[in-house]
Amino acid sequence: MFATWAHGAYDKRLCNTGSYTSHDKSMIYVPNAWNNDGSGFSCLEVRDSPPGFDATWMWSSGPGSVKSYPHVKLTDPTLPVPLSNISAFALSAQWAMGPGSTPRPVPSFDSSGLASLDVAANTAFDIFADRDADTSQKETEAETEIMIWLGKIGWAQPLGYGTNGSSHARVTVGYTQFTLYYGMNQRGTAVFTWVAGSNQTSFAGDVSPLLHYLWQNGFVSPASHVGVVGFGSETFHAAGNVTFSSLRYQVQVLPGPAPTPGLGQNSSACACTPSSAESSEAPLEAPPKASLASNTHAAWLAGLSIISSVGASLVLLF
Repeated sequence: MFATWAHGAYDKRLCNTGSYTSHDKSMIYVPNAWNNDGSGFSCLEVRDSPPGFDATWMWSSGPGSVKSYPHVKLTDPTLPVPLSNISAFALSAQWAMGPGSTPRPVPSFDSSGLASLDVAANTAFDIFADRDADTSQKETEAETEIMIWLGKIGWAQPLGYGTNGSSHARVTVGYTQFTLYYGMNQRGTAVFTWVAGSNQTSFAGDVSPLLHYLWQNGFVSPASHVGVVGFGSETFHAAGNVTFSSLRYQVQVLPGPAPTPGLGQNSSACACTPSSAESSEAPLEAPPKASLASNTHAAWLAGLSIISSVGASLVLLF
């Protein structure tokens, strides 16, 4: 049984397949059980005003693969936009996750309840890019996928985790440190995954340093266009029903030249001691601190109510 919102009923309910476009045409909601193996389901319930959704799911089969990605597809009038023409890329979202079919207050996280169901899942922004602007807007055809994990639950791991050279850098955005992993999916798409060091149930920040790192270091072409931005939860496994809820999700893009990293400036904002799983990896140098000297860039960020902090520090890893 699915619950209703405290302020009214849902506008749409979808299970496994299909999509729903919000009344103002600004968002598309998808339950996206793209790897349905018959062991469970992925259902999505949507409310248009204020925007929000609840996704209830269960997959009893093994945690080794993603079964669904219930999510909202976000829009911004600047998309598609070349990576090298992004001055700021502001993302925000709040979310909750817990066992059962009843939504929890957002933001919140029931760690013990999820552990009791052996849940493996994440919460993530999913960004697609391609050198061709039109192809960048097609998730199944784009040559590059960039994920930003705000939550990692149970056995869920990014593509490339545990392989030699899979971890390439750590970048701190605001107060959140992200580690980069790289792998190829079954379609041959290059997948770059930035994983937050801890679960962030309420996030707002300019993540452009995560995008710029990829093209400035030759991982992707600077001419690659960002065409799709989604937010949701990749679901791997759960022994019973799990409900993921989200509110206040948004993308805002400021086109223009990328902020130039400052020269000779070290930052202590990033605690970059490798974890035990990466004990062979060591920082190459103290992290340079990104300079936000552009008046246009700084003024734009200052005008965003969703941005709580800006700035970035970087550590390169073998």
